[in-house]
Amino acid sequence: MDPVVARSVARRLHGGQRTRFGELVVEHLARVEGAVPADARAVAWLHDAIEGSGVTSFELQVYGLTRVELEALGLLTHVDTESYESYVSRIVGARGAAGRLARAVKLADLEDHLDHATIPADAPPYAWARRRVAVARARDAEADVHHGSATASSR
Repeated sequence: MDPVVARSVARRLHGGQRTRFGELVVEHLARVEGAVPADARAVAWLHDAIEGSGVTSFELQVYGLTRVELEALGLLTHVDTESYESYVSRIVGARGAAGRLARAVKLADLEDHLDHATIPADAPPYAWARRRVAVARARDAEADVHHGSATASSR
């Protein structure tokens, strides 16, 4: 999906929604988008879309979301019935292009959360999650080097 289209969709979906830190969701999304490789920008804009709005995966495909991007969004969507630890483990252990894409976005997402001066008491264990995802991203980068195919998403 074109990141410009993804940004437009995200702005429409999240409008005036605020994060647990009190800031506009679209401000958070913009920072995450700015911290990921080019191939992850659309997913960065939409990483909270399924969880935080009423949009369906079908609607996102109509806007041009690819199969891999849709799979990555599925990985990035935390469902109510799953613990935060299971959610993060699902992202860390995901195979293929969708897993790599999800890890790139999740790491930027966590780093943005951890950049705040204070973390609300009801926040998930962001530092723990960041460590887990960072280790998995490092493995992604190492695999790229060993296979001679360093990609933009291995930044």
